Amino acid sequence: MPTSQKILWAGLAVVAAAIIALAYFLFLAPPAEKTTTLIPDAPARSAAAPPAVAAGYDEDDPAIVPLDLDLDRSDAAVRELVAGQEVPAALKKWLQQKELVRTVVAVVDGIARGESPAPLLPFLAPDEKFQALEKEGKLRPDPKSFRRYDPLVSAFTTVPDQAWITWYRTLRPTLEKAFRELGYPGVTFAQRLRQASDLLLQTPPCTDRIVLERKIMSYAFADPGLEALPPAQKLMLRLGPGNAARVQKKLRALAARMEAGGKKE
Repeated sequence: MPTSQKILWAGLAVVAAAIIALAYFLFLAPPAEKTTTLIPDAPARSAAAPPAVAAGYDEDDPAIVPLDLDLDRSDAAVRELVAGQEVPAALKKWLQQKELVRTVVAVVDGIARGESPAPLLPFLAPDEKFQALEKEGKLRPDPKSFRRYDPLVSAFTTVPDQAWITWYRTLRPTLEKAFRELGYPGVTFAQRLRQASDLLLQTPPCTDRIVLERKIMSYAFADPGLEALPPAQKLMLRLGPGNAARVQKKLRALAARMEAGGKKE
């Protein structure tokens, strides 16, 4: 587990993501795709991407008009879409980043492969330093370190479920177009989304009994099982018990809403 200089911001994911708020689209995979697809590492990016899916209307909600945006000029439209909802001020600030759609897609892809999204989202890193303390003769994370992630988790969990779902369905053609740029043959962004969501929800329960092991320049989990987890799941553990539970509860609620929508058809 890294020191304050290397501690990764927490997620979603995420989820967790957004490049911000939008990075958390990783929690909104369409319900029809139940199976987890094993997706290989990305090959070299091909020069020409297939034609984008034409935007018409959303099958789940005809009132939603999917947007097939020019990726190089999509940031303004994304900001306008999010601005149509009451969202936390922090989320509006994060939306000032550039290449929003491509960043969201890259974050989701990385999490699906078990990677931490931190390198793509440095502006979400907490300002406070990570702290550990001795308790009952064992080295444990200071609970104050978990609270560094409260603003990020609150920004994700306080946005209404329907807002996340509307944003995802509106931008689905554009997200798929950005994902095709990565060059995965026969795989959709929706499938990648499902894989990323499943990985975060399968993170072992986070407790306040986690024990650390001091390294020369960092900390590691003393439990070999936890230390062997992929970076994306370790990131969930660093949120702390309360925040991890809030994120996973939100993920399950969003999945349930999507599932209910699919059954109506």
